[in-house]
Amino acid sequence: MNDDIDFSLILHKHGWATLLVNIKGEVHQIGASSSLSDPLYDIASLLLSLLNNENEIRIMWWEEPGWNSLWVKRDDTQHHILSIEIGSSLDQHGKEKYEKIAGFQIKLKQFLVIMFYQLKKIYHLLPEKSFATEREGEFPYELYDKLIEKISMTFPRIL
Repeated sequence: MNDDIDFSLILHKHGWATLLVNIKGEVHQIGASSSLSDPLYDIASLLLSLLNNENEIRIMWWEEPGWNSLWVKRDDTQHHILSIEIGSSLDQHGKEKYEKIAGFQIKLKQFLVIMFYQLKKIYHLLPEKSFATEREGEFPYELYDKLIEKISMTFPRIL
């Protein structure tokens, strides 16, 4: 397992988002169209699912063309360890040409902290008019509130 992992979520204007994944200094990029996917909702939902002890979650983000995936699986014996696979396909149906971009293991708490703070960053930037321009309607406020409530019960020191 490697703890030299970081994520950066960028919410672009006009309905696009990018998730940068840095693994040992190698950066991988996952794009998503907000008109075809809902990346902020998906990340909040993923974190809630993990906090609710789900064992496997797969997110698919559509681009033009193709799609990207983030597949998170909890270790069968060490439940605090997550295996994550990032992949993509140019095929809209995804049955052919799937390519694994990266795979790694990370502790649940580390993943939760990094991803939650990406959501929190965007939450605090959206009230700024200059940032919010052409990004309206992109944030899942109700789900974010549920996530904060669950984190406060499970990992209160993260907040």
